[in-house]
Amino acid sequence: MIIIITGNLLRARGFYSRNDIDTLTKTLYWVILPPLLFRTTLESGREVLSQPNLLISLNICYILTIMIAWGGAKYIFHKDNRLRIATAAFSSIRANNLYLGFPVMYIAMGDAGLHNASVYLAVSTISFQLFSITAGEAILCGRPSFSVSCRILRNIALNPLVISCVGGISLALFGVERLPRELDEAMRLMGSAATAVALLALGGTLELSGIGKVIRMIRSTWPDSAIKLLIHPALMWGLLVLFPVPRPLLQATVMLSSMPSAVNCFILAKAMGMDWSYAADLVASTTVLGIISIPLWAYVLGIV
Repeated sequence: MIIIITGNLLRARGFYSRNDIDTLTKTLYWVILPPLLFRTTLESGREVLSQPNLLISLNICYILTIMIAWGGAKYIFHKDNRLRIATAAFSSIRANNLYLGFPVMYIAMGDAGLHNASVYLAVSTISFQLFSITAGEAILCGRPSFSVSCRILRNIALNPLVISCVGGISLALFGVERLPRELDEAMRLMGSAATAVALLALGGTLELSGIGKVIRMIRSTWPDSAIKLLIHPALMWGLLVLFPVPRPLLQATVMLSSMPSAVNCFILAKAMGMDWSYAADLVASTTVLGIISIPLWAYVLGIV
């Protein structure tokens, strides 16, 4: 939180401009995180394919969470506001795993936490992108069209994080256990920058101008915040008990599922024609509430 607040203060005081923050997030997304994911999924590649229960639990949990978010938004919290209903369903499973989840897991559990986080991300990346975007498009349009489906699949195929995970797993299946020393060290050093850069960038993206605004955002978004921070990870935990996985992997999966809404929620919401202003408030409010929910989940899961 100290680093997140530092990033927010640097942005508020003019040290970082909006373009600077965009450059930080772009560097993280395209340059720093891909080597980190490639290297860690290479090390855990065979384990990824040996976790069918994780894949089953993730997919069922994503579908159930989206249905709960859609039902609550349509019939209770956001009646007749189709853009906001789409935003609620779309963002319900999109957790901030990259900018916040990975740093949290590394701080809490060290290399073991990073390893299990990579297994989770490698198994979940395609599913959560596909389910969340399809749900948003379906609510907006009534049903997803062929052109929309093709665009979703194209974006997934070109996603650098998906490419990194698939590349690492593929090499592991071909029997590659380690990269050449020079390349491995370069990728390790690149990946080690992820935690600090991610937290600074996250702080710089949050628009927090006074406690009054923060309280108003939490009041307006509390139903969807509760789904993201409490209901989604609780469902995930229950399913992983029903479809067992090793306890460290369960801890990492539930912990990452409990992360605040992903920073790119409002970017994608704007591009897709949803209520992007509400999505931005949801990102900010869940991040603030994460100050309480993240340590709480870590304690309940026995991580700390």
